[in-house]
Amino acid sequence: MGILTDPTLMQKSRLAKNCIKHTRKICILLYLVGLIYFGFLAHTDFNHATYLSENALSPGLVYSEIKQDSARYAQSLLEELSKERETHKAGIPYAWIMAKMKQIGLETHTHNFTVHYPFGGGKTFTGKNVYGILRAPRIGSTEGIIFSTPYRPPNSVHTEITASVPILLAFADFARRKNYWAKDIIFLVTDQEQLGIHAWLEAYFKGGLDGENGILNAGTLAARAGALQAAINLEIQDFDAQYLDVKIEGLNGQLPNLDLFNLVQRLAVRESLSSGYKQTKKKKKSIHQQTLTDNMKHLLSMIVAQSNGVPTGNHGLFHRFRVESLTLEAVKRESSNNHNKMLGAISLLKTIEGISRSLNNLLERFHQSFFFYILVANDRFISIGDFMPCLILMTGSLYIKAFLIWMSIEREPSIEDDEKQKNENEDDEKKTMWQYGDLNLPFDYIAKVAGVATFFGTLAFYIPQSKEISDYFATNGLSTQITVAILITSISILGFFVPVFVNFTKNSFELLHVASLLYLGSALTVIGLLNFSLGFLLSIAAVPMAIYISFEHKKIKRSISIIYTFLLHPLLITYGVVFVLTLFSFKELNLTDILIRAATATADALTYSIVDWMIYGNWLFAVNTLVLYPAWILFWIISLSKLPVVKLKEE
Repeated sequence: MGILTDPTLMQKSRLAKNCIKHTRKICILLYLVGLIYFGFLAHTDFNHATYLSENALSPGLVYSEIKQDSARYAQSLLEELSKERETHKAGIPYAWIMAKMKQIGLETHTHNFTVHYPFGGGKTFTGKNVYGILRAPRIGSTEGIIFSTPYRPPNSVHTEITASVPILLAFADFARRKNYWAKDIIFLVTDQEQLGIHAWLEAYFKGGLDGENGILNAGTLAARAGALQAAINLEIQDFDAQYLDVKIEGLNGQLPNLDLFNLVQRLAVRESLSSGYKQTKKKKKSIHQQTLTDNMKHLLSMIVAQSNGVPTGNHGLFHRFRVESLTLEAVKRESSNNHNKMLGAISLLKTIEGISRSLNNLLERFHQSFFFYILVANDRFISIGDFMPCLILMTGSLYIKAFLIWMSIEREPSIEDDEKQKNENEDDEKKTMWQYGDLNLPFDYIAKVAGVATFFGTLAFYIPQSKEISDYFATNGLSTQITVAILITSISILGFFVPVFVNFTKNSFELLHVASLLYLGSALTVIGLLNFSLGFLLSIAAVPMAIYISFEHKKIKRSISIIYTFLLHPLLITYGVVFVLTLFSFKELNLTDILIRAATATADALTYSIVDWMIYGNWLFAVNTLVLYPAWILFWIISLSKLPVVKLKEE
């Protein structure tokens, strides 16, 4: 606080005058330093090698007990399931799965759930999950771990992962014959992809009550295990896997404890499986072969994947309940034979066995390793203490500019005041230096303007979720996507006209500018603490606008400020991102078709974001409407201001 109360930092000091004069340069310097520092993080000298912090996870790495009989059992199960799929084109063969679980000796149950779709005239979807519990023989069901897989019927649009269920059951059969388990093991087969696992978790942790908005009726569970510590979701395309893609991004950008990822990596290496985050068949295995460019691509791919807050697999919904989880996707080899499938099944089962035995040895929840990190390679990572300074430097420039603008509002002492100060004592001199003069800052009016901006953000958040409005448009033959697009576009257009009704007096715009900078800086900092990737990407786009915008009356600079602020509208950014993705995905189309397809895809993206918020709690839609849209309105008002105000002396 000393730097804020030091009287030498007032306008009359040389330091203050120089800072005010070079405000923009100082802020741009901080912004660039943050970006450059982030680029250095891809270099091996600025990141760390992965390691296991929890020694209790080591037992699974020692030796394996699974033999070929388990692999043969998995192959026979796959043949039986393939025949069952022919008679169950659109659903799960519940009877077959339950019969196999009971035959193995598991405590088997089903779980029914219902989802009331919030749009489209109130459609209802039902589903059923199947799960079996292997009770721990050494303890009284106080802790548990989960192995889950989504079942995809033949008519599913997703990649076929039929081999997941046989692998799951084969490992259950092996585990049933062992007596060293200290934790309950749940084997879960879910319906309806993420809806199934979401409903099961709601029923497990919240008792199956309807959600606050009445969308999900999670049902009830006939039996539970102990406190869940970890979960592994399986997506096995074929026993002969070319590589394992380890998916870690969860809801709202949450990540599993780094120890869990490192454990999977070490076990996969032991079984000679090519494994890693965003693994591909062309990806290099060793960090020593990777270049700085490869590390940067890997880093940016994780930033982009984490920023949207959408889980990359069913594991992503466990993080809400403090259950560490990830997904193992085994991608099938292009050409294979029965011998390779046998070896591949053994490798996959040994990997799962190692994970389960390591988790079984845990004496407490994951806590020693990192929960906030960025992977630059399969065996190198960046911790939160290394990447957060990048965001702090970028958002810090907003606070500094707000402080310097606030200093520029203060009254410059006149010549007569200076002569009087020379004749007064030290206390009177300090008192005079802190006076504001005759300025009458309209704090109440600024609060009203901020309230109007917040009101528009609230409209954009609540109106598209209104079931009454959605049903009205549905009765008139409009689809949900068109309805959402019309509502959000209408509210966005109204936001463009807010500056017309704003009437400021002199010095009011500087005060609004200070408030806007503080609001945006605080919002980006909080978002970055919860989801660094989203906060960092937003800072890259928004901070330059906030730094550049000013009250200069030169036409060129003012036009640039207006255009830049206009393009940063949340709806336009969404359309721009979708347009770029459409452009690269459909290169054969002409520009007109791409523009139309991008508009349709944007309407779909808006609808999906609202549904994700209402069902799963993905707060990307809430951030855009309740936080970013009001901030944009405030800066839009500033960019269009024409009043003769006190100017900052900056180049």
